[in-house]
Amino acid sequence: NIPQYIFISVIVALFFGLTVSSEEIIRDKKVSKREQFLNLSRGSYLLSKISVMFLISAIQTLTYVWVGNLMLGVQGLSLYYWAMLFTASCFANLLGLNISATFNSAKVIYIIVPVLIIPQLLFSGVIVKFDKLHPSISSQTGVPFIGNIMASRWAYEGLAVVQATQNKFDSKFYELEKRKKYSNWKKDYWAREMKNRSGAARRLIASGDKNKELQQHLDLLRLEITRENQFIRGLDFTLAEMLHKDRINTDVLLELDHHIDKLVAHYRRVYNKAADAKEEIISEMTATEAQRNEYQAMQQDYSNRALDNFVTNKNDLNYIVAYNNRLVQKKDLIYSEPFQTPFFGTHFYAPNKIMLAKRIDTFSANLLVIWGMTVFLALLLYVDGLRKTGELFGRLIPRKPRQTTSPSVL
Repeated sequence: NIPQYIFISVIVALFFGLTVSSEEIIRDKKVSKREQFLNLSRGSYLLSKISVMFLISAIQTLTYVWVGNLMLGVQGLSLYYWAMLFTASCFANLLGLNISATFNSAKVIYIIVPVLIIPQLLFSGVIVKFDKLHPSISSQTGVPFIGNIMASRWAYEGLAVVQATQNKFDSKFYELEKRKKYSNWKKDYWAREMKNRSGAARRLIASGDKNKELQQHLDLLRLEITRENQFIRGLDFTLAEMLHKDRINTDVLLELDHHIDKLVAHYRRVYNKAADAKEEIISEMTATEAQRNEYQAMQQDYSNRALDNFVTNKNDLNYIVAYNNRLVQKKDLIYSEPFQTPFFGTHFYAPNKIMLAKRIDTFSANLLVIWGMTVFLALLLYVDGLRKTGELFGRLIPRKPRQTTSPSVL
């Protein structure tokens, strides 16, 4: 139940924040007008509202985490849960205050609150996977724009990643498991697909058919092998620039196949070394009967198979897909490090993200994103931007003049 618990916890935190704050400003409409007439500080008024909302949200989420983690048996990560759920609730506080400052009817606000929650449910990446959305808004490599503007996506991913990687049991093996999983994908799936593309290109060259299909194969091969040259220093393929339709020949493709064999041997060594190191750690932890019992108890208390299925995308049938001249990994996403990937283009469940040329863990990065969204909503509230935008659209929409009827003449 851990994946469902994390997801529902995020939605509960957002709902807490919205319901607490959505009527706060509309109740004070008369007071606000009087203070505006007296030139009193709008910033001080809003700061007092926000401070009280944040305090209430802190207490609500703290109580929720204490009860929820106790019932679900989540151990050692309560501070992470509270920090993320409190952050999500603060975002919802500011969203609710903006709604409250925009509309003049409490009935309208009660209608809008569920409407705001629905996108957070649908585009969180849990109910519908981002690569299974409509092609116009989906993405095979990362999270699409519609997902990146949802606070639920950032909050859920942050908690799922920290639960899967930082718990007391799995954290002992995570780095070694990451090397194993990535090396396994490279040597078994990536290398095979690269050789398939190379073979298809050779057949097209032999038939004298240098068409668009050949160019697509060569573009993928060139981009992937160039990326691999940058990833593994000292094991370069020097003929990458020959992988163009007007320069290619079968000798270059045969040389590429030999180079891929070298890469397979490299990744096999990395895999074996990581596997041996993990077995050594397990052997040390299970040397005696008491240690074996402690090991099994720790695994039972901290590791969660259902969550592992989510963060590794275990139930997906595809291990690899070709997309925009790239080979995209579809399995073991939690063990796949982003490489030369923009911050908002990082794949879902990535263990870390690249920010200002530095790697930052996903939990911290996602917290910063949600707080950034919260600050944006605070500035929008200060300038009353949502209400002014609505009024602007209202003036732009032409209205039909009212028809007046003349009184009947008897």
